[in-house]
Amino acid sequence: MCAVDTRAPALALQSLMKSTTQVAFGRVMLFTHDWLPRRVVPGIEIVDIGPIRSGADYSQFVLRRLPAYIDTSHALITQWDGFVVDASAWTDAFLAHDYIGAPWPDQPPATAVGNGGFSLRSRRLLAAGMDPRIQTLHPEDAVLCVQQRDFLQRVHGVSFAPIKLAQRFAFENQEPSRTTFGFHGPYNLPRFLSQAELKLWLRALPDDFFRSRDARRLARAMLGRQMADAAGELLRRRLAAGRTDINTRLLSAVANVMGRFAPARP
Repeated sequence: MCAVDTRAPALALQSLMKSTTQVAFGRVMLFTHDWLPRRVVPGIEIVDIGPIRSGADYSQFVLRRLPAYIDTSHALITQWDGFVVDASAWTDAFLAHDYIGAPWPDQPPATAVGNGGFSLRSRRLLAAGMDPRIQTLHPEDAVLCVQQRDFLQRVHGVSFAPIKLAQRFAFENQEPSRTTFGFHGPYNLPRFLSQAELKLWLRALPDDFFRSRDARRLARAMLGRQMADAAGELLRRRLAAGRTDINTRLLSAVANVMGRFAPARP
């Protein structure tokens, strides 16, 4: 299992640790730059890969450089906003395919599988991503699963998991109909973290996150679960970061009202 993060590596480390409480991985690596945790975390390697300054840099690393580090048959690629949540949902059928990630509801069935932020990839898939004929690299999951899917299947024999199996593996932008092995997306964190944990995670995020659409979606999700204190903290950071749109101001007002009258929630 591995994560690539130079923006919020402390959170990426936390997510890896959560996954390792569920599964014993052959190897666990956090790829980052100029950062070390305050204490050594047994079983997790910290690998300095130099600066990753953008999403395009991330995609370039995953497609072109990551394969050199993988010596197992498959690698679970995660990000700070996704981790294993139910190891009992695992099935070895996942390993029968070269790529599996949460389905994308806005894609037709032929290209719906899917999301790279919590994805299981075989060495065959990782090697195929290095093909020099693939010249557009970003965003890497859309490149693999949509733009170059037919090429990867025809030329490299890559197998993408069927939708039903992917729905058992993980979810992101679609409500799960059953327990899944894992998930991706910051707006899904309130399902699995307490309000106290969420407030700590928020404090470790950079300002640019609070300007994003994902931050607003996370605020909505926290309010939906009666986490008014955490939502209020997020929205204050969002307003301070310059996002003063009407939706943000309305959500902030709701959080303030809920915070006054709702009982404290852990």
